[in-house]
Amino acid sequence: MSRAENRIKKEDRLFSLILALVSSREGLTKNDILKTVRGYSDIFDYNGNTALDKMFERDKDEIRSMGVIIDTLELPEEEGQTHNIRYSISRKNYDFPDDVTFTSDELTLLNVAANAWREASLSSDSRHALTKIKSLGVSASDPLIGVAPHIRTNDRAFNAIEDALENELIITFNYLKPGQSKSQLRTVSPLAMLSWGGLWYVLAFDFEAQAERTFLLKRIVSVPVRVPQKTHPRPSENYVRRLQSELEELTRANSASLKLLSGSDAQLRLTSKYGYSSEETSITFGFSDLELLADELVVFGNQVSVVSPSELAEAVRARLELISSQHGGEQ
Repeated sequence: MSRAENRIKKEDRLFSLILALVSSREGLTKNDILKTVRGYSDIFDYNGNTALDKMFERDKDEIRSMGVIIDTLELPEEEGQTHNIRYSISRKNYDFPDDVTFTSDELTLLNVAANAWREASLSSDSRHALTKIKSLGVSASDPLIGVAPHIRTNDRAFNAIEDALENELIITFNYLKPGQSKSQLRTVSPLAMLSWGGLWYVLAFDFEAQAERTFLLKRIVSVPVRVPQKTHPRPSENYVRRLQSELEELTRANSASLKLLSGSDAQLRLTSKYGYSSEETSITFGFSDLELLADELVVFGNQVSVVSPSELAEAVRARLELISSQHGGEQ
């Protein structure tokens, strides 16, 4: 089997990296990681591999964007020697505070969950990686509870975009923008992919626009196809953080106010989703995509009234009128 056919999925590689950094007490150098951690060691070249170095830097950025703190340690006698910097993840950052307690029932449920997690997850690959780390003479904790994460998504484009990100590929797909009845062919080089508000977005360089654009995977209406023999190297940058910042800024810039019918399903679901008490009938929150929010609200019918913005109210009204006309009703 070729290396390409035997390529480790990114989520498995990220998991292996996190496992290695958590289990190492003294930390690992980049060279230790590239030679021993699953996903890097499979393609490690002792003569050097710039692409592998870039992959490691992107993976560090992505792990940090998840909120996981990667500590770095530079020994006093090795200051300035970046190749000897050690990386680790401290378990102390993720321990429960001393004042957090659980009832016996809660502890039972946590133990059941932990057992299921342990049985399903501590794979032979993970144990093999742990053995390789120990072979370096690095102390590691053996009884780790971990699970190789499997990202589940209904977006058909997800795997193809993930592969394009991994290998700096150029891809094409048909994209349906809001308000359009016909999709457009886009040729892009993906830069980062992020789950935001329960939906997946991809930041990409759009060759037609000659600029970066953000696409919603839900609006990609064909499975992305690789452009043969074409790649597009990416400058080293934290694109995940930039995409997250863009979506955060959109959410801050757009605010919706709703009136909810008391006792309705809309009240129960929307107050929970947007952080309000279940008794509230008036809520205000930020949003990043007006069309998506209108799609979300229309399913509640007259249980929701849009106070502002007027564009959102009009978008919801248009959808309700379309549904009514399609079913022979009157608005």
